[in-house]
Amino acid sequence: MSETPERLRKFVWNQHNEPVQKIWDTSSLSTFLACPRYYKWTVLDGWKTTSYGTATGFGSAVHAGFEEIDKARHEGDSKDEALVRAVKLVLKDYGEDLKLSDDSARGLEAALRAVVWKAEEFWEDNLKLAHMQDGSPALEQRFEVPIGDMGHRFSGRIDKIISLDGKLYLVDVKTTKQSLSEWYFKMYMPNNQVFAYIWACREVLKLPVAGFIIDAVQTGANFTRFARSVFNVSKELIDEWYTDTLHHLQISDVYADSQYYPADFTACGNYGGCKFRETCGHPASQRYIFFE
Repeated sequence: MSETPERLRKFVWNQHNEPVQKIWDTSSLSTFLACPRYYKWTVLDGWKTTSYGTATGFGSAVHAGFEEIDKARHEGDSKDEALVRAVKLVLKDYGEDLKLSDDSARGLEAALRAVVWKAEEFWEDNLKLAHMQDGSPALEQRFEVPIGDMGHRFSGRIDKIISLDGKLYLVDVKTTKQSLSEWYFKMYMPNNQVFAYIWACREVLKLPVAGFIIDAVQTGANFTRFARSVFNVSKELIDEWYTDTLHHLQISDVYADSQYYPADFTACGNYGGCKFRETCGHPASQRYIFFE
């Protein structure tokens, strides 16, 4: 029997005793593309905010509830049985945190409403859950594979694969307070995360996915709305994403060798403003004050 190969560590340490990332995912790649300095401080140095991220926790709760409904349906449960499972899961894993939210559109009641209404409206859905070759449901498919020939690997978790009109699609659940207009869905094409997962499906899992579906949930203080949009993605686009990603990873190695990660000030105002904006506004010799 051959020996199991040693698992590659996410980070290795170079000659400067500084971390270098070797296992990448879409989160770290997107952070690097947004601003290399921000990537250095958050991913490599590990500086994190201590405040509770309501939007992140809310989205995770809704996603987990939807996934539990899918699992229950696959296992033959009735709609009511599936709802009990999903509600219990959300309360157990996210209830206490969501009670802390001061945003009525992002609290526990809104999360439970989204889960219950989703089951009521889409129990009989034309999106049919796909199955893997072993018969298991195409949910939570994790992967970690080599990418390029520079010693990097890419990892991720494909949440859900469905069948629609004889074609396979990835499904990505998004929660938002925005109106679910045509303009909302347009911001997901192109998309770094989705393209990465399509590449993984086609090249790693050998599943001929045609594209992806955004399953959007708009939440308010007293309402929940659902809408979805289907996107077909060509092989040429995914090949281009792959080439671009190899180029970005090569640049990351250059930054690691030089131990210099430049700032990109065009990203300072993204997503409500970078949490390190004030830090970058002071000379490097004074920044230790903000980190302390």
